[in-house]
Amino acid sequence: MPSTKRTILFAAASVIALTGAQAVAQEGRSVDVITVTAQKREQGIQDVPVAVTAYNEELLLNAGVRDLKDLAIIAPGLNVTSTTNEFVTTARIRGIGTVGDNPGLESSVGIVIDGVPRARNGAGFNDLGELERIEVLRGPQGTLFGANTTAGIINVVTKRPEFEFGMNGEVTYIGGDASGWGASGSITGPVTDQIALRLYGAQRVRDGWQTVETFGGPRTETEDADQNFYTLRGQALIDFTDHVNLLLTADYTERDEICCVAPSLLSGATAGIINALVPGGRPMPGSSDAFARVTQANRSTEQEITDSGFSAELNWELQNFDVTAILSDRNYNLHSGQDTDFTGADIVFREADNNTFDFGNTTFEMRVSGSTENFEWMFGSYYSNETLVRQDAIQTGAHFDTYLSLLGSGGGSISTVVDLANGLAGLSAFLGNPVPGYVPLFPTQGAPLGGGNPAGDTFTQNGDSLSFFTHNTWHLTDSTDLTFGLRHTNTQKTAHFDFGESYLPACDVWEHAFGDALDFSTPGNQALLGIFSGATGVAPASLAEFGTFTCLPFARDVFAQIDNMQTLEENEFSGLLSLSHRFNDDLLVYGTYSHGYKAGGFNLDRFTQAGSTAVNFTNVLASPNSYPARFDPETVDSYELGIKTEWFNDTLLANVYLFQSEFDTYQLNTFNGIAFFVTSIDGASSHGGELELLWLPEALPGLTMQGGVTYANAAYDEFAPTGTADVDVLSGRNFSLAPEWYASGGATYNGTFGDNMTWLAHIDARYMSEQNTGSDLDPEKVQEAYTLFNGRVGIGSADESWSLELWGRNLTDEDYLQVGFDGPFQPGSFQASIGTPRSWGITLRARR
Repeated sequence: MPSTKRTILFAAASVIALTGAQAVAQEGRSVDVITVTAQKREQGIQDVPVAVTAYNEELLLNAGVRDLKDLAIIAPGLNVTSTTNEFVTTARIRGIGTVGDNPGLESSVGIVIDGVPRARNGAGFNDLGELERIEVLRGPQGTLFGANTTAGIINVVTKRPEFEFGMNGEVTYIGGDASGWGASGSITGPVTDQIALRLYGAQRVRDGWQTVETFGGPRTETEDADQNFYTLRGQALIDFTDHVNLLLTADYTERDEICCVAPSLLSGATAGIINALVPGGRPMPGSSDAFARVTQANRSTEQEITDSGFSAELNWELQNFDVTAILSDRNYNLHSGQDTDFTGADIVFREADNNTFDFGNTTFEMRVSGSTENFEWMFGSYYSNETLVRQDAIQTGAHFDTYLSLLGSGGGSISTVVDLANGLAGLSAFLGNPVPGYVPLFPTQGAPLGGGNPAGDTFTQNGDSLSFFTHNTWHLTDSTDLTFGLRHTNTQKTAHFDFGESYLPACDVWEHAFGDALDFSTPGNQALLGIFSGATGVAPASLAEFGTFTCLPFARDVFAQIDNMQTLEENEFSGLLSLSHRFNDDLLVYGTYSHGYKAGGFNLDRFTQAGSTAVNFTNVLASPNSYPARFDPETVDSYELGIKTEWFNDTLLANVYLFQSEFDTYQLNTFNGIAFFVTSIDGASSHGGELELLWLPEALPGLTMQGGVTYANAAYDEFAPTGTADVDVLSGRNFSLAPEWYASGGATYNGTFGDNMTWLAHIDARYMSEQNTGSDLDPEKVQEAYTLFNGRVGIGSADESWSLELWGRNLTDEDYLQVGFDGPFQPGSFQASIGTPRSWGITLRARR
């Protein structure tokens, strides 16, 4: 990191006290009045034996947090990244998260919005509306929040309807290269003495901040990473009595956007082939500059998303206990186009109508809780039913055949795919295994492959989960508490693989000539490749690579013969045991052991490698249910020591946490430029410590400073070779997207001038140390340490009826990678999803 930025960072750290942002007390300048629902009951944040940080409405507004991706700027140990579309958004806490685009993988970080879990991270990253607070709980939360929380929870609490009339409106202008605007408004108030409503709506539009060279299309959009969505949310609160109320919520969001291209991070030798097909179709080696924000794509990256849901929450206070029941039903739909080769050449692509994801999720939770003089108890049950349908169709473009021909001829005398395919077809006929209806497959070099017919795979998964849980606190003495909880989860899943027919004649011929195993590494098959292509002096490795690239998983018709259905059932316990002791009013120390669980599942993709061995298609065709699509559950044992303190008349909060998380099995998904490999490896861990601070100085009543630092060493254990090179290199190394150091925080000052005016100044900052952004840890994908700064200044009326604010994000216009990945079908080339550049805007707010 340059010395200037290092100086700025540590100067900011000394002034701000770095990240972790606590909710600012609204009832007085005291950190002792902050409440959270980390244990599904309201408690003081300093009384909860959990590493939890809360962010209130004021801080979230000042930091510009509208969705959970924005939250990462102020939250310690939280990392959020997006790649090929908005659904492929992943949250990580303390270095732990779920890698990859495959919806068969559930999330390690749970997202709960108003008591309703979102079963995949991507389904929880929309405009959140009017926020009361957001809580980030770090470490496994499997007792109260269930499966798929092995890393932690992001718990979002929105504003409820009020029985006092109120209106809020906001208009924003966005300047700079990605100019745009946003508007939102809400109204709340009583309908009757027992019914109150809250209505919220927003629309946000922004130009794309990446320029796209289309090379004649068919893509017509010359910008990417734009924003264009609207959202509506309605709530009704019914107070039947002073002790019984019902909250009804419905929401709908629609997005119609262009996202996401990935510029060239580094070009390999295949860039010359791309440029021979389409001059300028990819930067040549040595000329790539991802941060010029100019990329090449001849196919559309349009995405259409709808996200809607309904929930009902009943709260009933009885004489000796309370009952809470929450019912929800949600639907998420995505259509997403993709230029799959990420170049200006027309090699492979996905059309939005053939690349879809539909997800429906119905949940029901009931909790009964109560307390006696020395005991607080809770029992509950949770049920979830989900239906997931994924349609995937990689289509071949006009340049596919020619590209592979030139790829094969790059270093030897293999002339064309045409020669090889025709030669192998002749061999197949000679051996008495002719290709049905064989005719010369490629009459001319470079002929389109059947117009680019799609594979048209459809994956359907149905899942049911039923759990029973208890969470209790026994007050052993006035100062010592024992908290214990246990949850049993039964998970059942059924997956149906409906593979479509593929049309790539050369691949059909090779499956006849070489057999369904299609193992190009054997000496016999390499000899056949050489003889019937006329190749001389070509290295065996080059022949194997050529064979692999010319018969990729999406081109193999053998998949169409193995349509099958598979099922799994799992029973798992999760839970915790925690002992806490309050030495005085300002010092709490606790130690916690917890066990977390994430469900196993199915790899909803085509693949030819599973774990340590290649897929044996001969066996699979004989028994389709032997297709090795299943992967194991993920389990973790975590240990945490926490020290929660308050100082200087409860105006300074300083908490320290030490943690160790050991994964018995860890779900791993890596992309090697051809396909995703999903496997469960034996062992991974994350250990480290955290410091979080909140200061409300008595001498400066308008100043609030909050912050924290996280050190997390998240690494794979040493494990035996799996047979998949891209996985083997991970043994003993740190996770991708898991920097060892995080530091972030903010300072806000609210002052007055004149008789009825106020002013605001806010700054927040985030530092992340070096990290590798690629799932296979290639050195080309390393992101050096960097720091982001945001700021906001404004004026307004003392009665808060209006305010005008000028704000900026990424003030120093820092360049950074979100995710690096291999260039598809381009050995030695790499792409990158990059961070958002500097933006600024003006926001006018009004309320009454």
